[in-house]
Amino acid sequence: MPETREQEQKKTAGTKKEQILLAAVETFMDKDFYQVTITEIADRAGVGKGTVYEYFSSKEDLFKESFSHCAETYLKTFRHHFSGSASVKKTMHDILKTHLELLKDNRRKLHLLFNERPLSFQELQVWVIDRRRELLRGITDLIEEGVELHEIRPDIDIDLAGRLFLALNYVVMGGMVIIDNIEVSEKQTERLLDIFWNGIGMGLPDTGPL
Repeated sequence: MPETREQEQKKTAGTKKEQILLAAVETFMDKDFYQVTITEIADRAGVGKGTVYEYFSSKEDLFKESFSHCAETYLKTFRHHFSGSASVKKTMHDILKTHLELLKDNRRKLHLLFNERPLSFQELQVWVIDRRRELLRGITDLIEEGVELHEIRPDIDIDLAGRLFLALNYVVMGGMVIIDNIEVSEKQTERLLDIFWNGIGMGLPDTGPL
């Protein structure tokens, strides 16, 4: 059945908004927020300045949505694996591997997430904190499942372990690929998981306080 005029208009509107968002992401990565102009973004998107204001009330609004757009792409990587049926270790390996592929394929777009400028906006601070808590809950639930399945030792601090795994993805791997521009291999990804899973100690008896 042919699309109605209303359906065509919605489709076009979605495409235009996406064009503007992608152009904004590219522009905000190239320049400081205060140096970017709406005209510049409109030119890059191939639309008129007025068209940008049809979808976004201000440059700040456009920046916030650009950041959210990038972050949602990033978050989907984690959400997809939390509902799987593989072992906990395999799930963690798959998260790291998929995350690495995401970082490599979207290096420029995700650079916006590893920049401190967005945190100057109060609304974004709240949004980022909420999304981080969501991820941490998913990871700690995964680790708790590992304890119940006897894959992970029962005396582990689940909250700390969850924060470490989140940092392994975002701070360590994200920093290597996006900030330091290092070509991380799948073998290195496996080594990162091995360090997290097995620790760095020699397995010697605990001799008490440090």
